[in-house]
Amino acid sequence: MIRSMTGYGAAERTNEQVRIAVEIRTVNNRFFKANQRSPEGLGAVEVAVENLLRAAISRGTVNLNLTVEPKGAAARAPVNTAMLAAYLKDVTEFGQAHVPGFRPQDVRVEALLELPGVVGDEQVLLVGVDNLQAQIEATVKEALLRLNVMRDQEGQATARDMAAALDEMDRRIAAVLAQAPAVLEEYRARLRERVSALLEGAEIPLDDQTLIRELAFFAERSDINEELARLKSHIDQFRELLGASGPAGRRLEFLTQEMYREVTTLGSKSSDPQISREVVEIKVGVDRLREQTQNIE
Repeated sequence: MIRSMTGYGAAERTNEQVRIAVEIRTVNNRFFKANQRSPEGLGAVEVAVENLLRAAISRGTVNLNLTVEPKGAAARAPVNTAMLAAYLKDVTEFGQAHVPGFRPQDVRVEALLELPGVVGDEQVLLVGVDNLQAQIEATVKEALLRLNVMRDQEGQATARDMAAALDEMDRRIAAVLAQAPAVLEEYRARLRERVSALLEGAEIPLDDQTLIRELAFFAERSDINEELARLKSHIDQFRELLGASGPAGRRLEFLTQEMYREVTTLGSKSSDPQISREVVEIKVGVDRLREQTQNIE
């Protein structure tokens, strides 16, 4: 069963210590590429998360947004203790030197905490959260499951559309095969008629052997059976891949390239208007398949 490369999945879990939320969006890409947005200080978790992504997604651009919000005792802002101590030392020395009756105990710590650089405002410290990495990984797995449910559903819809295109191409190929024998007969009749017209009034007999050689040359030059056989084989392989398990996008892309090559050759060999029309429609079907394979994992 084929799978779409585009999709969305989200998951969230909350307890008394932390709220974890994960959003995953995927879009088309010939290769695997992961973009993660997560709080600072979770570098080790990012490595584990990317391994989860690679295990669940073979190719495509993956955009993951991770939110981690500590609660209760775990929700502490980072304090630069070295800078706090430096501020305390400076204030104490200044007070003792310039403020009569100054006492070190008069310095208010809460006032020092408001000084620049003492308390970080970019995030809270992820401390006091039990099994934080395990919780994040579990949330990512849940989001991936939902993502792949959506990608599977889109893949099934695409597979049905592709199967319909393949069926239409089969009908067009059958029409070409049915018309092909008549092309040689029509050419034989036109050739005999033209030669007879040219020889009319001349005492030159019509040479059947010459006509046979000309017909044989035309038949070899316009023979499309080999191209049709290869095209039919590619269609059969394509149909098998639609029902196979595992990533199939690259192989489907390759098959559409081969189909396009065979259809182009068919068009160059065809001189019959009806066959030419069928070949054009077959090429339209190949283009349709080629566009759709761009979104298959």
